[in-house]
Amino acid sequence: MPALLVAVFAAALVVRIRLAALNPWPTVDGVHYLELARQLVTAGRLPFSCFPPGWPLLISVPLLFLDKSDPLALLRAAQAANVVCGVALPLLGFRLLRPDLGRWAAFAGAVVLAFLPLNIILSKVDYSEMSYTCGLVAAWLAYRSRRWLATGLLFGFTYLIRPEALLAGAGLLLFEAVVERRLRWRAIAGLAALVVPYLIYIRVAGGAWGISSKDVALTLSLEAHPGWSYAGLVAGNAGKLAPMLVGLLGAPLVALAVVGMVVRRGRWLLMLAPFLPVPFIINPMDVRFWQPYVPFFLLAAGLGIGALAERAARAAPAGRQRAAVVLLAVAAIGGVGAAALDDIPWIAYNAEATYGLKDAGIWLRDRVDTETIIADYKPYTAFWAGCRFVKIPDEDNAAAIVSWARNRGAQYLIVNVHVVRTLAPGLDPLLQRPLPAPLAGRLTLVQLLEYDRVEHTTAIYRIERGP
Repeated sequence: MPALLVAVFAAALVVRIRLAALNPWPTVDGVHYLELARQLVTAGRLPFSCFPPGWPLLISVPLLFLDKSDPLALLRAAQAANVVCGVALPLLGFRLLRPDLGRWAAFAGAVVLAFLPLNIILSKVDYSEMSYTCGLVAAWLAYRSRRWLATGLLFGFTYLIRPEALLAGAGLLLFEAVVERRLRWRAIAGLAALVVPYLIYIRVAGGAWGISSKDVALTLSLEAHPGWSYAGLVAGNAGKLAPMLVGLLGAPLVALAVVGMVVRRGRWLLMLAPFLPVPFIINPMDVRFWQPYVPFFLLAAGLGIGALAERAARAAPAGRQRAAVVLLAVAAIGGVGAAALDDIPWIAYNAEATYGLKDAGIWLRDRVDTETIIADYKPYTAFWAGCRFVKIPDEDNAAAIVSWARNRGAQYLIVNVHVVRTLAPGLDPLLQRPLPAPLAGRLTLVQLLEYDRVEHTTAIYRIERGP
């Protein structure tokens, strides 16, 4: 078994390193995390943001050994942290599953965690899912082992990655207090040591008390959907998320997991509590939101298999339990495999491969300084240029967008064909030659980057400061 595990981890490591090396594209959220990490390393400060500090802190570790002024090095630091987390997850998953399911079922779970396409994809990019997943599983393992200080510290740091982790940590400690009638002071102290300073930071930097700097997402959701329309938002989001889980893990495994949750329920179910807030906010629902809970769905499915096999053994002649376990396990693994086949083509695909926006940033890099402001719909040009970014509003009027950008001090406006066609149609007049009269005197085209694939074509406009 140790040799098999080593082989799995080695293969997982090679795959992740190779794919990360082939991906030079940050994500939208990743750009913000990378900037926070750069500020932590170069200036020793954490600008207030809706993005929590845990993931930037992890990125900062490899970044200490890289060129902090190189945007690609920032991305490589995040990818290095994710590769490490992506390889650590199968080991953590093996330890999670073995006590309840046995070593061979735990090994199968480790293989799933090592090679599930979504896990591989999230290991090559700059999102925080892999670190958050490892944090949740490690915190549960510490709790299960009754290592109370480690439990509190791990839940506390995982909270700094994703504040919703507090639902699991606080839930388990509340269970200990109410059901076990024991106050786990060491765990409480470890949790408070990381949570309380961040709460104070939110109060001082943000101006109001809150559990997270992400609280604004819930506030905006409630404002945009008052009354019963908010229930519609939640139901709609839940309706989008449920099929994504089936598409990720396959219908047999999800069905077995539901059985396990009902028949073999235990305090481990509290580890799924951090998922509960996801449908309550306005946000494009994405399958990656399920990722941190995959290890616990594997546990639930294994427990479901055991429960159904026991019932089959009671209703059938002796010796049928092993056969039932094998059949159910084959169905579960087969379902995961079938789901993975659909996702494999996405492993090598880089969804954020925006050549024009990257090349625009590289062209501007020697022409701007760190205080220059670039207006765009996505932050990629500013990221590669090494300067500041403001996101243009969702306006249908190009003149209004230009006025907005100028009023916020932007010196440049980036117009990319793909972005205009899919996200910012208000900028469409800026693709015309010559510019329409109301815009011609307010903008100067300083560079036009053209490509064989027209969607990458990108125009760089200087925003003039005249009347």
